[in-house]
Amino acid sequence: ASTQKPSEPEMDDCLETLKDEEEALWENVECNRHMLSRYINPAKLTPYLRQCKVIDEQDEDEVLNSLMLPSKINRAGRLLDILHTKGQRGYVVFLESLEFYYPELYKLVTGKEPTRRFSTIWRKDTKLQQQVKTKDVQRCELLAKSRQLEDERKQLKLNKIELLTFQERYNKMKEERNNYNDELVKVKDENYNLAMRYAQLSDEKSMAVIRSRDLQLEVREMFWGALGRSSNRGCWWHLGKGDSRKVWSSHLLCLSR
Repeated sequence: ASTQKPSEPEMDDCLETLKDEEEALWENVECNRHMLSRYINPAKLTPYLRQCKVIDEQDEDEVLNSLMLPSKINRAGRLLDILHTKGQRGYVVFLESLEFYYPELYKLVTGKEPTRRFSTIWRKDTKLQQQVKTKDVQRCELLAKSRQLEDERKQLKLNKIELLTFQERYNKMKEERNNYNDELVKVKDENYNLAMRYAQLSDEKSMAVIRSRDLQLEVREMFWGALGRSSNRGCWWHLGKGDSRKVWSSHLLCLSR
């Protein structure tokens, strides 16, 4: 059997009927628009409305962040206008969100008590979403911590290289210092030896001076003894009191003879 397609007048009648039904549904919302706009916080409803794909990101941004909507009442009214354009689907999802977040307003619009089934499912779904968000936040924190630790590891590696360089320079300077200390010890030993040699030479000089004086005394004694003997032989002559040097030279000449 062949299926007969509905005629264009029948299609128009069906569309008109659906449109009337949607308007009838939204009539309950429009009748309570003042109360809904006054008590609804759009920021609570938009996550669920987006999840159900009734509104998109652009709609949510307009409702929550538009400068043309300065108050919460204006934002709630704009959300109702956007949902009204979504037809029956927008109406159903809006009622579901009211049932969960605003059960008293749900009862005001529908005249029915909120059911527990939707609330339980939405709470579980919301809980799972929160857990996923928490996991994402933790993952981001772990990634940030990992990057931080990697940066710290690189910095520690650079510090280690720098420390090794300083250690090498320190060892080299320590070796040079030890060499200088050895040289200093040698110089001190040399200075000590020179001081001892100087003291020895000073003692020898003192002994030589004493010996020289003793010799001078001996020479004088020998001279005066020889002078006395030479006087007896006729080798002495008197040249006067002012010619002592000549007398001395003459005495030495006589001694040498």
